[in-house]
Amino acid sequence: MDPMIRTAVAITILLIVMPPTAAVQMGHREARSCLVEVLHSEELPIGPLFHHTVKATLLVTAPGTPPFETTVVKVIPWQMPPPRRGQRERVGCDRAPLNFGLF
Repeated sequence: MDPMIRTAVAITILLIVMPPTAAVQMGHREARSCLVEVLHSEELPIGPLFHHTVKATLLVTAPGTPPFETTVVKVIPWQMPPPRRGQRERVGCDRAPLNFGLF
């Protein structure tokens, strides 16, 4: 068999098999997502030039566990809006606690 035909067949099989596998992985990720809600946030008067230091208290709700509160302090660029009370975001539960995608 010609190497070009083998390559075309392999790519076709790969494309047929990949979408169901990706869908299963995506469903697994969505099942392990946590809901993060901002309870309180404030801008602190410290930080580098053209940046804001933001302190936020977050309520993290993971599936199958009781919700818990955590406080995050992060330096963000001045162009980025700070998190607002009541703002909600879904993030992966396997992320490090300080890497929430809210800000």
